[in-house]
Amino acid sequence: MTPPPVAAMGHRGIQAMTSHDWPPSPPCCCRSPRQLLWQLASPTLPVGGYTYSEGLETAVQQGRLQDVASLECWLTAELSSGAIGVDAATINRCLVALRAGDWATAERHDAWLLAQRSCGAMRQQQRQMGYSMLTLLRQLTADQGCPLANWPDEAGLALAWSLAGERFQLPVAPLLEAFLFSWSANLISAAVRLVPLAARHGQQLQLRLQEPIARLGAAAPSLDPQALWPETLGPTMAQLGHDGLYSRLFRS
Repeated sequence: MTPPPVAAMGHRGIQAMTSHDWPPSPPCCCRSPRQLLWQLASPTLPVGGYTYSEGLETAVQQGRLQDVASLECWLTAELSSGAIGVDAATINRCLVALRAGDWATAERHDAWLLAQRSCGAMRQQQRQMGYSMLTLLRQLTADQGCPLANWPDEAGLALAWSLAGERFQLPVAPLLEAFLFSWSANLISAAVRLVPLAARHGQQLQLRLQEPIARLGAAAPSLDPQALWPETLGPTMAQLGHDGLYSRLFRS
């Protein structure tokens, strides 16, 4: 899905809302939170994550990523010191704010995260996936009789994930772990097509990533995203170089 024009950050729907407008209905009753987490983490979730390589396509064409070992180094480095940790910590901050009924603070955290993106392609990815997930959540919550408010008019990916956690009463650490799994699964799927890798090698790598994903998912609620200094130069430069590639399969 293509999102509508983006309004100025920090002013998305604020004038039309008061703190008493949130939440508009009781949280959704979820018969199986575990199955919902599987659904949210699935690469088939229709938010478009599979269309982005987040710089992997550039690295492959430049010869810097040629096998499963180099892919594993890339992903484990991101999980240990990359921007994905800031994303997870921000999702937690948004979720805490939403559960306190403080929608304005959740929106500020989301806008802050979007502003940290180093290039337009990275910001567009967060906007597009957030818009698509927000659209899906409106449909899912309406089906369950616990619809989202008219706020927010739009959302980055962090706010969209936190909205899913708030509406369906999902536990924090498993929600963050599902988010991180979804991120890694999409990139492994991209690498299987780009390098190329055998699908079994991708599955073996996904299993090896269980420990760093679980570790970050458990640690993120205690992290202050604004105090983190992620190492983002390599992935950022790769994404900046994506538009100059001779041929492209992905959006970034």
